Amino acid sequence: MKNLPIVMLKPKEEDRILKGHPWVYDNEIAEISEEYENGEMFVFKNSENMCIGVGYINEKSVITGRLLDILKTPAEVYENYHSVEALLEDKISKAILKREKIKNTDAIRYIYSEADSLAGLVVDMYGKTAVIQITTLGMDKLKDTIVKIIDEKLKPKNIYEKSISSSREKEGLEKIEKVIKGSIKPVIINENGLQFYVDPAGGSKTGFYLDQRDNREKLKDYVKGRNVLDLFCYTGGFAAHAMHYGAASVKAVDSSVEAAEMTGKNMELNNLKDYCVVRADVFDELKSMHAAAEKYDVIIIDPPPFSRGKTEKKGGLKGYFDLHLKALRLLNKDGIIFTFSCSQNISMAELIQSAKDAARKLHHKLELKAQMFQARDHPYSTQIPETFYLKGAVLKKTQENKE
Repeated sequence: MKNLPIVMLKPKEEDRILKGHPWVYDNEIAEISEEYENGEMFVFKNSENMCIGVGYINEKSVITGRLLDILKTPAEVYENYHSVEALLEDKISKAILKREKIKNTDAIRYIYSEADSLAGLVVDMYGKTAVIQITTLGMDKLKDTIVKIIDEKLKPKNIYEKSISSSREKEGLEKIEKVIKGSIKPVIINENGLQFYVDPAGGSKTGFYLDQRDNREKLKDYVKGRNVLDLFCYTGGFAAHAMHYGAASVKAVDSSVEAAEMTGKNMELNNLKDYCVVRADVFDELKSMHAAAEKYDVIIIDPPPFSRGKTEKKGGLKGYFDLHLKALRLLNKDGIIFTFSCSQNISMAELIQSAKDAARKLHHKLELKAQMFQARDHPYSTQIPETFYLKGAVLKKTQENKE
């Protein structure tokens, strides 16, 4: 990768990057060596002209630079890779290798953006179907090379691009949904001994919430013989696992018609009984269930993000508090709540405190039994907090309701 243009950083701005965080903000750049097009690859240097890494830039974004390779020692040079293709092949190969020990499913996230040093790229495999999601201009310009490498390494029968993230607009990109290879249609995947229909073209994200795989398996320690309520059930991942692990009954609730229908299909696919699926707004349904004096032994709360940025955090925390308050009214003594947040800027401690605050208002007491995180194929780095977004807690009610 000789003769790449150069981005020169202001003094001391490389400190955070050399610790492992791959972003360069617009106010950290001193100068750019020559004329260029947004999305091009660059060598990044500090104010002392020392190379610190290789990546791409886009001045349309506040995050102007994203490094794909950060040097570990000053002695390293960017000629480590003779071409951009060689760099991408190395990163993709390492990402695939990280997942080789995942055996309880044939649906795996093989590339998770910054966590795999491939900022702006996500690749999920559902059986023989690869779904690619690109969120940045720099990665979009490398798409042909990425598809070629993915085709060689993972050997998918079908490749589908589902680049519909709202962040593409900030990068000056339009949303794209298209078949790159083969065809696209719903597939059946295997997870923890169960089967699920996945519709990559029509479903949320790339078709399935792969990040909850390990947490769904944890239900087996809590649900046997118990009545379970699954809120924001999506396509029934938690609901099906609860029945599979011996729940006496399951009620699954989601506001989406498509999600509710798919939940029913997934229950039927696994020959599960004693469940019902309700298509309703979760908050409204919680009020109705409380009025009807319904009670449950295990309640699963897995909502969409309530807070996507700092300005939304206060409202997001209120949303979690209200949700916990309404759910706890339905929980039997010694009952269990599985509660999750996929809002990156809400911490584990804040999620747990939200539940405990709601319990206190109802004169309940909650005991923390376990903490949960995103699945192994969604690795996160302590140096890149943006890669850590999913957190969850198992909480047990240890005191009767005194309302």
